[in-house]
Amino acid sequence: MQVSAHAKAMVSASLILLSCHAQADQLRLKNGDVLTGEVLKKEGDTVEFRTAYAGVIKVVWAEISSLDSAKALDIVLNDKERVEGAFVNLDDVEDGRAWIKLENEQYRDIELAELRYINPSPELVRGGYKWTGRINVGGTWTQGNSETQALRLDTETIIRTLQNRYTAGAIFNRAEDRGNSTQFNSRGYAKYDHFWSRRWYAYGVTSLEQDRFRDLQLLTTIGGGSGYQMYESPNLNLSLEGGLAYVSERHYTDPDKSYAALRWAVKYDQKLLNGFTQFFHEHEALMSLEETRDMLIYAKTGFRFPLTERLNASTQWNVTWDGSPTPGRKEIDSTLLFSAGYAW
Repeated sequence: MQVSAHAKAMVSASLILLSCHAQADQLRLKNGDVLTGEVLKKEGDTVEFRTAYAGVIKVVWAEISSLDSAKALDIVLNDKERVEGAFVNLDDVEDGRAWIKLENEQYRDIELAELRYINPSPELVRGGYKWTGRINVGGTWTQGNSETQALRLDTETIIRTLQNRYTAGAIFNRAEDRGNSTQFNSRGYAKYDHFWSRRWYAYGVTSLEQDRFRDLQLLTTIGGGSGYQMYESPNLNLSLEGGLAYVSERHYTDPDKSYAALRWAVKYDQKLLNGFTQFFHEHEALMSLEETRDMLIYAKTGFRFPLTERLNASTQWNVTWDGSPTPGRKEIDSTLLFSAGYAW
């Protein structure tokens, strides 16, 4: 029996499709969907997955019930153990678990919740680090009927390793109206976080601040406590902290004071509209354990808009609240800012 050329072509195409399908990675979701493509990496709460029909997509890791991969992957578990192997779909695999075929042809059963990274960036493992940061500048200058100058500078840098995070930043504000100073303040801070689990960490933090118009010659804080990193990824970050601190206030005119304080803080940012903008909110509160009126709150809320890969524009609202200001000063200082920045 002769086979037509058309039939031969159909058989060949089917074999090619089956071969491609067999070599593809698969993600099985809890809702029953199956995605076919290539697992690229997992560094946060999502896995990057390349498909032929939608390009690179991000799938929430908690929604995956099982997976298999056509080739070996670099896998890091929550306890920092590193495994090289391919995910395989065996008949007895349970939802939320996976089998890994190791290089020595043995198999390893793990819970998906135990997995921290897939193909992580080199800086996240083996003692390496990931360095990010930003610097924003804003200001005004007018001449004529009005003669004002203002300069605003803020910067922050973060070095992240597998178990540690180092943060340092500074804020600088100067403003004049016809030669008279109307704003003169600055603040610097440093923080160290040590992760003892995937999400929980211990922290130490210190800051120095001066503000001539709040009668602060030098405000020093030092504290420590624990934090919970609820989310940590390029698109979404959220951390909550609580602990104790020591606050020392030196004033130009008012008597100096110092006190032990309860400290809590929130740091949140999230990309919206497919990365077109980033919303952020941060606040830190220090409340005296002796007199609750002695309370300081620093908060900032705003949006960043990317202009290029590194450059961005931002608008934000900063609020500083002092529960017991020196006589003649107000409790709240607020500033609406527009600035341009560089991020790396």
